[in-house]
Amino acid sequence: KLFKDVIGQKDVCKSLQAILKGKNAHGFIFTGPSGVGKTTLARIVAAKLGCHPKNLLEIDAATHTGIDDMRQVAQQLQYKGLHGSEFRVAVVDEAHSLSKAAWQSLLKSVEEPPEHGAWIFCTTESGKIPDTISTRCVSFNLRPVRREEMFTFLQKIASEEKLGTNEKVLRAIAAASEGSPRRALSQLAAVGGCTDPDEALELLSQCNEDGDHVVSLCKAFMKGESWEKVSIILK
Repeated sequence: KLFKDVIGQKDVCKSLQAILKGKNAHGFIFTGPSGVGKTTLARIVAAKLGCHPKNLLEIDAATHTGIDDMRQVAQQLQYKGLHGSEFRVAVVDEAHSLSKAAWQSLLKSVEEPPEHGAWIFCTTESGKIPDTISTRCVSFNLRPVRREEMFTFLQKIASEEKLGTNEKVLRAIAAASEGSPRRALSQLAAVGGCTDPDEALELLSQCNEDGDHVVSLCKAFMKGESWEKVSIILK
């Protein structure tokens, strides 16, 4: 929930804090590999801008790719928020999935956002963000977390959760996570209860690398998405 708690992105956090002091940025783009903290940073930025959690609009572009979906979000952003805060923020996750027409429908809102609103786009494929959008936003590229920093992070979590996980296993998770804290936490959850390091390492080798898609599928079910949108994730 705070910049100081974000691991592996010290320079990005420092730059964001400097920009937010000016209070005149209304468009942000976070790029980088899956699970390194793009959406987490988006939520922190939204909070720092003064956006109440109930005024935060989070959109999964992988299932809301069309022009109608984005027009609806842009329209919502025009209205001031409630719940004790007027500021509203639209966070578009998997932004590279948006259609060309959807991007075009957002151009005016991104170019001339309301004083009480801001856009944040998160993507693993920065090349798919149109220049007309990227030139109107401040962009940050998040990098994979270094292995030793990941190990320290896992040690802290294992200690707080009283998992008693072997150091050898934690180092193996740090190496297998490929710099993604989200993946590391999923793997820790899968093997955290193992008392035998060899058993834990065997389980770790079997961890499903399609975990991100499983998370997206669960989110779609929880939101009651249509079969058409769920089938996109399944494909």
